[in-house]
Amino acid sequence: MRVLVAAIGLMLSRGYAAAAGAPAPGASQPGPVLRPSTTLLERLPPQVRPVEPVFVDAGQLSMQPDIRLDASGAVQLRRHSIVFKADALHDDLVTDEIDAQGNVRIVRDGNVFSGPSLRFNLDSSTGTMPDAHYFFNRTQGGGQAAVVHFLGSQHLQAEQATYTTCTESPVDWVLQATHLDLNFGSDTGVVDDGRVKFKGVTILPLPYASFPLTTARKSGLLPPTIGLDSRNGLDWAQPYYWNIAPNYDATITPRLLLRRGLMGSAAVRWLQPSYSGNAIVDYLPEDHGDDGRSRWATVLQQWGTLASNVSYGLNLQRVSDNNWWQDFGSVDPVIGANRTLPQQGQVTWSQPNGMVQASFNTWQTLQSTVSPVAVPYDVQHQLLGSWQSSNVTGLQWQLDAATARFTNSTPTLLSGDRSYVDPTLSLPFVAPQGFVTPALHLYAANYTTDTPMADGRSSASRSVPSFSLDSGLVFERPTHAFGRQLTQTLEPRLYYVYTPYRAQQNLPNFDSAALDLNLATIYTDNLFSGNDRIADANNITAGATTRWLDASSGAEYASLTVAQRVLLSPQRVTLTGAPVPKGLSDAFLLGSLSMTPAWSVNAGIDYNMGLKQLAQANFGAQWHVGDFKNLSLSYLTQSATATQIPLRYVNGAWQWRLSSRWYAVGQADYSLQDRSLNNGLFGFEYDGGCWVGRIVLQRQSLTSQSGTTRILFQLELSGFSRLGNNPLGALQQNIPGYQLVHQPTAPPSRYVNYE
Repeated sequence: MRVLVAAIGLMLSRGYAAAAGAPAPGASQPGPVLRPSTTLLERLPPQVRPVEPVFVDAGQLSMQPDIRLDASGAVQLRRHSIVFKADALHDDLVTDEIDAQGNVRIVRDGNVFSGPSLRFNLDSSTGTMPDAHYFFNRTQGGGQAAVVHFLGSQHLQAEQATYTTCTESPVDWVLQATHLDLNFGSDTGVVDDGRVKFKGVTILPLPYASFPLTTARKSGLLPPTIGLDSRNGLDWAQPYYWNIAPNYDATITPRLLLRRGLMGSAAVRWLQPSYSGNAIVDYLPEDHGDDGRSRWATVLQQWGTLASNVSYGLNLQRVSDNNWWQDFGSVDPVIGANRTLPQQGQVTWSQPNGMVQASFNTWQTLQSTVSPVAVPYDVQHQLLGSWQSSNVTGLQWQLDAATARFTNSTPTLLSGDRSYVDPTLSLPFVAPQGFVTPALHLYAANYTTDTPMADGRSSASRSVPSFSLDSGLVFERPTHAFGRQLTQTLEPRLYYVYTPYRAQQNLPNFDSAALDLNLATIYTDNLFSGNDRIADANNITAGATTRWLDASSGAEYASLTVAQRVLLSPQRVTLTGAPVPKGLSDAFLLGSLSMTPAWSVNAGIDYNMGLKQLAQANFGAQWHVGDFKNLSLSYLTQSATATQIPLRYVNGAWQWRLSSRWYAVGQADYSLQDRSLNNGLFGFEYDGGCWVGRIVLQRQSLTSQSGTTRILFQLELSGFSRLGNNPLGALQQNIPGYQLVHQPTAPPSRYVNYE
């Protein structure tokens, strides 16, 4: 018959009743209070630990109160935070020392230790276990050691130790160390005289290394990255992470580019209650591939608040020369291969009905004689305000105004100052079955240029009134499709706009461009974005939209919009080129379909009936069959007009599970116009169970005839580290819906391994 010693007996023998501060006999005692809980406590409150009960279960047990306890035969000694199992166990109740022999097993916080013997102090949680095997719940990895020293409830040291997350034999990867120190209280691990072996080969020597045991930040060397680049050759980087403070950190990275030389990089981040930001510096003191000159790149970004309703932002990016984007596009993830780098800043005062903003927005344009790009206008300074009425019914008004200075280094473009005021009055009539909204708009602007305009003037103004009448109806009917109860709507819409002609061809064009194709730009009073070109109009746009909605939730499963724009008068104001004749103009078709989360389709067509020309068409589809089975496809065609260049390209991206181990990943942006691959990446991922291997070939176009190719490869040792030149950023950026193999999860509860 087994022997069970109740908790109360051991509590009394250890003097726990006195520690609990029991009241004197006869004193009034508060009644117990029950507090319901759906979960078990991971940690006991500090005030309860001194009276933590101890349970002993054994085949045979003898006990001398306050002196000793001896148990044998499948012994189990339990407390809230720890469980001991052994063939035989001696507990010195005076010193709280436990001596366990034979098949000893400790389960503490979900961590499991086993060995032939153990000496352990219950009070200090210190002890020694020789020839120990262990499993750590937090990392789901384990190993063995010649001896394990327990230095507290959250701290241990192991000699001649190993560690791996592999559970099958043979073990694919293992960390071996002469000395291993793990402090779960500070989430810190230290390795002395260590090495990482993969498939029996040492791939990473670790004479000394300090590393975090969780995703928490910790100062120390990060795994090195090694890559191959067709432009720079071997690329080796050794980052060091510096956890300066809870709200400050830095990453310092010396980098060796075989064909360039030694580059230094530093990235700093900061976070305060009223502001946050980051700074990046890359510096190559002597470029062996460019006549030995020094080259650099800098980034400074900060956002914050100056008061409860005053915010600001700063984004400064700059490089040393025009060729940085070609040579070092893969070095800096912020700048990358961008050809126009912003220097932007703004301060915004916000109110419930409007805002006032002071800003600047300038650019560094990286030019190339082989593939030149247009130079955008610099906004040296701008003061912008926007205000609107607070009422949601009745007469509504809005006022937008700004004054700014624009400059451009292109000799053929004008620089100067522009001020504009755009007031709007509208009177919406809205009912459940439809709406009618008449509106009056005035576009007023004044220009002062540094050099004369085409007509010889250096100052000019224009004022263009506009009237629009927007109207629509909404019809609904219940329907049934794809086994679902749906609500189908029919929403006819009629939009009329009249804007008289005002000559604007001699005025500078600082920010106006053609509108993109979407539902909002079909029904609009101005066919151009920006504030420099106001299209004259005597137009009617008639269209209809139908939607299929879930009858209960209102989620949209499908929509289809058809619209036709008719010009009752010729349009004389254009960005460039001849006037647009009256008659049938653009015909629009927009559609989307998404009956299940597994797939979606969308399309848009803009066909010019007057010119009998397809102005623009786009198509996109995404297919998510299941985990690690994602496909996306898009197509865009754009005809050559006075305002746009001809384009015709297709883009595809995929992540596809080929088997239980292999995954294919890729993305291709192919120009049908030029019959060339603009950008692309192709690769494979392999799931080794306790490790993941990735290899990706990436091509980035520099010009229509040239590009750069680099090989990204990575070995991810699950629960430990990632080695190699990280391709995950490229995969996540270019493949919609990309899923990480071995997606990290929250640490399991310590009760997962509770015995």
